[in-house]
Amino acid sequence: MLHTLRGAANRLYRLLPDPWKSEYRARRTRRSYLANTRGGWVDDTTATAAHAWFQANARPVTIVIPSYNDVPLVREAVASVERTYPHAAWRIVIVDDYIDPDVLMQLRQLEGPQVRVVEKNERRGFSGTVNVGMAEAEDDIILMNSDIVAQPGWLEALQYSAYAIDPRIGLVSPRLVYPDGRLQYAGHYHARQHAPQWWSHFHTGAEATRPAANVAGYNRGASGACLYITREAFEKLGLFDDEFWLGFEDVDYAMRAWRQGVRSYYQPAALLVHHESASRGYSQGHRELASMRRFWGRWEEQLLTRHLPADAPLDVVLGPASGPLWEAYVRRICDAQSERVVRYHRVANAEPDEDLVTRLAGGGRIVLAADWTAAETVWLATAAGGLPVYLLPGIESAFHGGDPGLQARIIAGYRPDFDYIAPNPWVQRQLQHETAWEARARIAPALPPGPLPASSENVVVVIGATASVRESIRGTLGAFDHVVFALDDVDAPADLEAIVRRRPRAVIDLVSRANSLVPLALMSCGAVYLSPSDPVLGHQVMDGYNALRFDPLAPEGMTRSLIDAVSRDSVWSELRRNGHATAERMAALAPAEFDRALQTFSSSPI
Repeated sequence: MLHTLRGAANRLYRLLPDPWKSEYRARRTRRSYLANTRGGWVDDTTATAAHAWFQANARPVTIVIPSYNDVPLVREAVASVERTYPHAAWRIVIVDDYIDPDVLMQLRQLEGPQVRVVEKNERRGFSGTVNVGMAEAEDDIILMNSDIVAQPGWLEALQYSAYAIDPRIGLVSPRLVYPDGRLQYAGHYHARQHAPQWWSHFHTGAEATRPAANVAGYNRGASGACLYITREAFEKLGLFDDEFWLGFEDVDYAMRAWRQGVRSYYQPAALLVHHESASRGYSQGHRELASMRRFWGRWEEQLLTRHLPADAPLDVVLGPASGPLWEAYVRRICDAQSERVVRYHRVANAEPDEDLVTRLAGGGRIVLAADWTAAETVWLATAAGGLPVYLLPGIESAFHGGDPGLQARIIAGYRPDFDYIAPNPWVQRQLQHETAWEARARIAPALPPGPLPASSENVVVVIGATASVRESIRGTLGAFDHVVFALDDVDAPADLEAIVRRRPRAVIDLVSRANSLVPLALMSCGAVYLSPSDPVLGHQVMDGYNALRFDPLAPEGMTRSLIDAVSRDSVWSELRRNGHATAERMAALAPAEFDRALQTFSSSPI
C-alpha cells in the first residue's frame, strides 16, 4: 500500500508545472534541514548582530549564478534569494554555459527587474563562466552555484562578516548543508595528512550542529559554491584563473588572496542548502585532475615541498593560558636551540595580535604556539608562508568543561596546518579523535630536577583536596606522627620551591593533569608521588614503579597507598628514587626531541 501511494505521488509530481516543482523542493528542503539540525551547541549571537548591522549598513550585491542545463535548479536558487531578501538591493546575473537555444530560452523566462541572463558563444567551465558574470558586476559579488537554496539570514551574515569583523576580510564563505541537514562545507583545509594532493572540507557529512563547525573564523580556502567577495577584494584579486576548468579554482583564489593581504573567512551563521552529491569522493575526471596539477604547479613550494633551513629562526608566542611552569618548560627547550635565533612574544588574549602577525609574516621562520590563546595569532602569521608549530599542553578544551562555546572554539583552533607536538600518547590519540589531525611528534614535558634529598621530614603535601578530604588524610596520618601541608594547586616555581623546602615524605596530587610537567616535578622533590589513576599520564606516571596510583572512586585505595608511603621505608626509597630518575631522564630528552621535531617539520611538510 505504501509503495503504491509513493508511486502515485511521484507520478503526480512529474505532472506539476516547473514553478510548483521548485516550491515543493524548497519546502521539502526546509523541512528536511529543520528535522536534522536540532540540538548541539550553536552560537546565535552573530545572527542577531548581523541582522542589526544589515538593517543600518546593507550594501548592494551582484549574485552570479553559473548554469549548465539545470533550469529547475536555477529557478529554485533565484526563488530562494527572492524569498529570503525580497527588499534588499541585489541583482542576479545568470551565465549560461550549456550553449543550447532551448535551454537559453527557458533561462530567459526567469529574467525580471533584478534578474538578467548572459549568453556566451562557447563553453568555458566553471571559472570561465563565473568570470563572465563577475565582469558584469559593479558592486560586491556573490558567487552562487545553481544547486544552492538560500536560508533566512544568509546574506546579512555574509555581508556583516565582510565588513564588521576585520577590515582585512575580503572573502566570506557560508556553512553549506546537504538537503538532509548534514554538513557539506564548513571551511577548507589542505588534506596533507590524508591525501596531500587534495583539499577537503571540514566536517563533511557530520550533523550541522557539530560545535566546531559552528565557530566562525579565518578560512585557508573559500567555497566556490557560495562566496562573498567585497568590491575592494575583487579590485585586488581580479577574476578566477579560467585555466581551472573544474576544481581548485576557489582554493587558488583564496591562496592568492592571502598572499596579497586579503583574508578569507568562514561564517556558519550564513546557512544555505547545497544539493551537491553527498557521495562525491576523491575519484575525479581528467578535467579535475588537470585542475589539480595546475594548482600544485603554482603552490607546491609553499605546501608540498616547503623546506626551511636548519638555522631558520624560531619565534615563540605565549598567551595567558601559559602558566609560569609551562612557560619555564617552553623557554628551556627553545633556549637549547643553539643554531637558531629564538625570540619570545606574548599576546594579551586569544584574539589575534595584529601587530605581531605583521612582524612575523613573510615565511622563512618557525612560529610556535605555546597554548590555545596564542594559536590564532600564530596561524595568521603563517597563513601566507612559514611553519606553524603547536606545542600542546594537553587537549585544552578539557580545561573548560563548563563552557561548551569556548570548548568548540578551542577545538576549531586546532587546525591541520599546524605541526603538533603532543605531551603524551593519550593527547596524541585524543587530538586525532577530536579533529582527525595527527601529532607528528611527542615529548614528555619535564624540568630538570635538583639533587635527590638524602632524607625526608614527617610531612605529606596534599594538593587540590577539599577540606573534608584533608581532614581525612590528617586522621590517617595521626597514627604515624606526620603533618599535612596543603596547596590548592602547583602553578609556579615558587610553589615547587615551597614543597622542596619541606622535604616531604609523600605528595598526594588530586588535581587532574593534562601532561607530565607537574607530576614529574613533584616526583623529583624526593617524595613518593600519589595520584588518582587516569589514562592521560600512563606512560610517565607508572603505578608501582615511580608512583602509587589509586581508584579515584575508592577512598580506601588512597588510604592504603598513603600508609604504604609513610610506613614502609622500602616503598618510599624505591619509588622516590625511580620518580627522580624518571624526571631526570625526561628532562634530559626533551630539548633533543624538540630539536628533532623541528628538523622533521622543516624538511617534510607532509
